[in-house]
Amino acid sequence: MKLDPKALRYLSKDDFRTLVAVEMGMKNHEFVPVSLICNIANLKFGGGKKAIQNLHKFKLLFHDARKYDGYKLTYLGYDFLALKTLVSRDVISYVGNQIGVGKESDIYVVANDNNEEFVLKLHRLGRTSFKTIKNNRDYLKHRKSASWLYLSRLSALKEYAYMKALYDNGFPVPQPIDYNRHCIVMSRVRGYPMTQIMELRHPSKVYSDLMNLIVRLASYGLIHGDFNEFNILINDEEELTLIDFPQMVSTSHLNAEMYFDRDVQCIRTYFEKRFNFIGEKYPKFSDAVKQYDLDVQVNASGFTREFEKDFETLNQEQNELDFSSDDDNNDSDSEDEEEVEGQEKEIVDEKEINNDQDKEQESSQEEDEDEEDEDQEEESSSEEEKEENVEQVEEQFKDLAVNKNREYKFSKDNDFKVVLRKEYMDEMAQLDGERIQNNDTDGTKETPEEMRKRKEEEKKKMIEQKVKRQLGKTIGGRPKASVRNSVKNRSKKEISSHISSYS
Repeated sequence: MKLDPKALRYLSKDDFRTLVAVEMGMKNHEFVPVSLICNIANLKFGGGKKAIQNLHKFKLLFHDARKYDGYKLTYLGYDFLALKTLVSRDVISYVGNQIGVGKESDIYVVANDNNEEFVLKLHRLGRTSFKTIKNNRDYLKHRKSASWLYLSRLSALKEYAYMKALYDNGFPVPQPIDYNRHCIVMSRVRGYPMTQIMELRHPSKVYSDLMNLIVRLASYGLIHGDFNEFNILINDEEELTLIDFPQMVSTSHLNAEMYFDRDVQCIRTYFEKRFNFIGEKYPKFSDAVKQYDLDVQVNASGFTREFEKDFETLNQEQNELDFSSDDDNNDSDSEDEEEVEGQEKEIVDEKEINNDQDKEQESSQEEDEDEEDEDQEEESSSEEEKEENVEQVEEQFKDLAVNKNREYKFSKDNDFKVVLRKEYMDEMAQLDGERIQNNDTDGTKETPEEMRKRKEEEKKKMIEQKVKRQLGKTIGGRPKASVRNSVKNRSKKEISSHISSYS
């Protein structure tokens, strides 16, 4: 994300209080609720909501409302908090152009009120180009997870500690000025990255200076870990300056030899490809002799003060064991006998506990079996009751007499009401009429002419019923017609008169 500090002039004190409140809330929340932001900022709900909207407009906060209404800081909002602190300390006053971009940082030119130029480094971990930092760096230590903002802050703090320790011991590094959160302010070095250099006047001298720098770092107990042409600056006088220190490790690291040889090999391959210079002599990790404990002072990765104390205590214990007397051996034998007796007692107690547990399990299994038998008996009895109820209902529904109602037909028994629509009841009445006719004429046979007449009459009745349904007529009344449907009613009357002429 590109830094645009123009919005700083438009932010008020309440806006910065809100940003700090979101930063504090992110210690325990991925997205901080609005109510919590207002409580931490000590602002009224209306004022806090207004400040949040203003910050969201400048893309200093990210909003998420999937689970609840919450906000979190963006890298730009984190930049504004750091810049506000550095400006209040009178460290910087102006922000210039961007002069460098890395896989985990952005570099800008800044200046103070005296027009002294400095370099501002903004750590931006979590980019797509370098998302495996949690596996490659030990920033988290005992933690399982953390936000990228917090990891950037740890990275900046670690680099500032390395830079200050190296500068105080006379190493060719930039002078550290100040730091806050994920930002570091350092002196500006006049030089060019070595990756941009196409030709050297004295390649052998530069090569030897680089190798001596690697060995000198190892003598102080440190290994750079990323010693290549991208992290080395060179000026017109071919003087070197080393930058980028978050990945430095101690010479006591488990993989220290691998990191040391990798730094040496990077310089050798670069000089061979770019300047056609083959370095026959190069240092090895066994040649480096540790003279200072700078890795312990800066708490470098792989060696800490606690690690050193553990070594000292182990050495003292070994010395005490060498000068131990025979009385100590006798005491140890008596202690061994007591331990054996205690172990035997523990074994007996464990056996008794196991027997008690087995008895409890057997009793619990018997209870479970009794409960299962009772459940099966209850289920069988409930099924028999259901079957009896079904048989009773079926007997009550047989041969129900149907009442003739205006719109719906109900059975005589009020307990079991059978509701049917009128249209279906009409069809059922026709079917009942056909059955009665068939019963009356069981002894005689219909002639073909009688069959044809009966079918014509049935067709006429069906047509009349359909027309009556369309017209909406009822027995003994006229259909209700509105003014809007007067034209349709005329056509319906003509249709009905036409049908009645054929009846």
